[in-house]
Amino acid sequence: MSSAPDGKDDRWPLLQSLPFRVVAFLSLALLPIGLLAIWQTQNLDETLRARTALSLVALTELAISGERQTLQRAIGAARSQATTVGLTSDDPEACSAAFRAFRDSDPSISFAGVLQTSGMIACSSESAPFSIGTDDRARAVASSADTVLNTRLGAEPGESNSVILLQPIVRDGTVAGQIVLALPTDTLTGMPDLDNSAPPLSLVIFDRNGQIIASQGEAPVNPVVDLSQEALLRLGADPSTFVGRNADGQRRVFVMLTLVPGLAYAMTGWAPTEGFLASTAITLPSFFLPALMWLASLLVAYFAVHRLVVSPVQDLRSRMRRFAADRALPKAKNTEMLPQELFDLEQTFVNMAYDLIDDEARMENSLREKNVLLKEVHHRVKNNLQMISSIMNMQIRTAQSDESRHALKRLQDRVLGLATVHRYIYQSKDLARTEARPLMADICGTLFAQLSEIGNDIEHDLKVDNFHLLPDQAVPLALLVGEVGTNVTQQLGAAPRTDGAQRFMRFSLLIVAPGMAQFQCSTSAVLSQDHKGKGVGHQLIRAFSVQLGGKVETAETADGHTVTVAFPITTDIPDPLDY
Repeated sequence: MSSAPDGKDDRWPLLQSLPFRVVAFLSLALLPIGLLAIWQTQNLDETLRARTALSLVALTELAISGERQTLQRAIGAARSQATTVGLTSDDPEACSAAFRAFRDSDPSISFAGVLQTSGMIACSSESAPFSIGTDDRARAVASSADTVLNTRLGAEPGESNSVILLQPIVRDGTVAGQIVLALPTDTLTGMPDLDNSAPPLSLVIFDRNGQIIASQGEAPVNPVVDLSQEALLRLGADPSTFVGRNADGQRRVFVMLTLVPGLAYAMTGWAPTEGFLASTAITLPSFFLPALMWLASLLVAYFAVHRLVVSPVQDLRSRMRRFAADRALPKAKNTEMLPQELFDLEQTFVNMAYDLIDDEARMENSLREKNVLLKEVHHRVKNNLQMISSIMNMQIRTAQSDESRHALKRLQDRVLGLATVHRYIYQSKDLARTEARPLMADICGTLFAQLSEIGNDIEHDLKVDNFHLLPDQAVPLALLVGEVGTNVTQQLGAAPRTDGAQRFMRFSLLIVAPGMAQFQCSTSAVLSQDHKGKGVGHQLIRAFSVQLGGKVETAETADGHTVTVAFPITTDIPDPLDY
């Protein structure tokens, strides 16, 4: 089928193709970005950031020059004292006098002395010896082989306002004690810097453990304990500059660098709008204009693709859904404006839709014919089985012996059971499945009607869960129920009457688990020796149970016996066999 319009096709495949239109719109959109990229590049932004960081580092170096000089001078003095001090001097008075003179000579030092490994400070600038303690911590401090800078030494009051410097005294490779110097924090932060014209908003000096040694200005961070981890992450061979917020939540530019390698670090905070940071040379970020043009290009590209691709595809999709729902085929909108590729796709869909409608019509007719033929097959099988039943009925009437009539009657019941199944199959809307409830009601109704020939006092009952059975299971189930019911009827008729005893026959077909069904027959008849697994009837019961995929179980009860068969419910229709 072809739906091409009559006459000459005046479409230009190249100019109206989708790639040509998309390339044309994108080229127009990317032209401003190419011009602006020459004027403003990412390298300019990186250069400005590097210059800003270097300027902040230089200002920080100037701001901490006094503190660095004081700490370096104190470390040098401690190392000198560690080399010249005599721990074995027999004159503590002279030793203390020397340390007092050393303290008085340097205004930045408030205390000087020697910490022995026992925790005692006997030789110091103080007038009397004292101890920092005898516990493990005190001995660890006195025996440390590293230069330590901290804010506390023991638990003496007043030391929290001083910086404690511990320099080990090594004799013959063994730590013999520590030179202890105390530097007041006010004196440390009050030392003059090289240039104090642009001080930072905050200055924090902390040790390698994150303990603040001295601070000036506003509180830079919160909590303070994270300073050591921040230093380890940010400090390397070069100083680090980063943007964050102070303890009050205000935005700041922080510079972190090493004050004394391995001992002390410094961090300064600067306002982002001060000094060179507030320069008006660049009013916008370097990426702003390229990003703006890129966004404009995306908008142009989006509207172009939407106009050329999305809108026609959406229209085609709605028509496909309409066709899938009710096989309606509305006319397309503006087919003359479609790109060549979508125009070809539209024509292909229309041709495919008409072909599909024709194929479905043929398939539906074929399926209807097959269903009619299949129902006719089941109907004729049922009629043939009923004809066989009628012939057998004639044979029963002419039989000479009761045994022959009984055998023929049993055989006739089995044939009628098969006929019942085929009747329900061809009457069902779905030929591949049969409802269990009406099938059981029909078969058991015939059995219950036979009970009136034995007596009117026999109670009967039927419980069935409604579910579907395939014909491969419906046939053996119907034969199983009929065979069990016939056996029970014979047992009830052959059993002697007992005054006051209730006679009953109850059937049930219930779903006991997902995918599992159970057929059970309960009766008041006593299981005799002739019916314990012997005879053709019980052989047929076992055979039908095997066809169902289950196993027959017979159990004696206090008031009779039960016959139970549990089997899986088959849901998949088997593939047809080619005979």
